[in-house]
Amino acid sequence: MFRNRSPRRRHQQIMAAARHMVDAHALIVDDNARISPEHVIVLAYGRHQIGVTTEEATNALGAALVERGFGLDRIATSTD
Repeated sequence: MFRNRSPRRRHQQIMAAARHMVDAHALIVDDNARISPEHVIVLAYGRHQIGVTTEEATNALGAALVERGFGLDRIATSTD
C-alpha cells in the first residue's frame, strides 16, 4: 500500500504537511488557536500517501511552528 521512500524524501513530505497546516491556520489572528498532530497525519496521508506516527507528526509540527516564530504551546494535546 505504501511506497518505499528514502528517509530524506519522507521527512521532506512530513515537514511539508506540517508547514501547510501552520500556514493554513489563523494562528496570527487567534492566540488560542491550536493544531493537532492528527491534522498533519491526515494531510500527509492525503497528499503523499504516507503513514505518519503521532510522534513524527508532533515533531514535525513543533519544528514548523518554531520555524514560523510560534511557540510549542500551539500544539493541541488530547486535553485541549
